[in-house]
Amino acid sequence: MALNLLVVVRIALGIGILCGAGAGHAQVYRCGNSYSHTPCKGGQVIDTAPLVSDPRGPMSREIYLCSALPGQNYWSSAHCAEHGWRIERIERVPTHISWEEQVAAARQAHRSALQPPAALVQSPSPAPRLPSPPVNGTCTALEEHVKALDSMGRAGSRYHDLDRVRRERKNARDQQYRLRC
Repeated sequence: MALNLLVVVRIALGIGILCGAGAGHAQVYRCGNSYSHTPCKGGQVIDTAPLVSDPRGPMSREIYLCSALPGQNYWSSAHCAEHGWRIERIERVPTHISWEEQVAAARQAHRSALQPPAALVQSPSPAPRLPSPPVNGTCTALEEHVKALDSMGRAGSRYHDLDRVRRERKNARDQQYRLRC
């Protein structure tokens, strides 16, 4: 009896799968944090159509600059780890050109990545820093005060007013910045 029931369930599932596969792409709705085939209030229709790809295949591929030994670099179509080498760079190159042209394109991209962009605007050099008056004692005292405030903050609100500790710490850090400590 149980065996017959199992067979009936399998047949029903098979028919259900075949009918579902022949029905095409059913609408899928996003309802909050779940998905459903039935519409729901405020639900959004989700596109489940398969992505269309180029029938000619991928238009580019990755080639790898591998380092076998220090100073010995090779371009490879296989991942460097397959040869036990270290990977230095990955470049994406067109697939419709020869291997030599792919390597040349990858070398050119690598060279251009190493050079700084030509269109960078040079920022004016910062004004020379004027020597500040000797504030070592003040800087040291402020640093010790900040450390004490940090310790108070770690102790928690059972012992200290944390808003006051935060304000004092901010004021001390601001003063350190103004003094260029």
